[in-house]
Amino acid sequence: MQRKVTLQINGKQKYPEGHEDHQELITVGAYYERNGVFYVVYKNCDSESTGLEGITTFLSVKDGLVGLNRKGAVDNRQEFKKGVLNQSIYSTCFGKIWLSVLPYLVEYDLTVNGGRINLEYDLFVDDKLVSYNGLVLNIKEDFPQ
Repeated sequence: MQRKVTLQINGKQKYPEGHEDHQELITVGAYYERNGVFYVVYKNCDSESTGLEGITTFLSVKDGLVGLNRKGAVDNRQEFKKGVLNQSIYSTCFGKIWLSVLPYLVEYDLTVNGGRINLEYDLFVDDKLVSYNGLVLNIKEDFPQ
């Protein structure tokens, strides 16, 4: 059964030069479990903090693997499995960028009512290290009031 949920998404980047960035996004989405796989779907509406306005993000979680798929103004598919380098193409209206992620932490605690996803990974563009990243996604079921 698909549930309406509130998502609190916290991202952080630490750059090799030493400075850091942090973002927080609170939005609504859909959450469900089917055949042992958990799914989260939400639309990015806050372009100021994320730069991803109008993009739909799909997450899937199963067996130590978190899949992230973005559709809309950008198209991208990334997979996060601890210790496994994942290469992908990030397509925008300006062109394509080769991205790679190397996760060193992939944790999640999910039930049919919600939970938490925690990722830590290195991000590469064209095989060059760009940043050390953290992403925490808290999923809370919306209860009628």
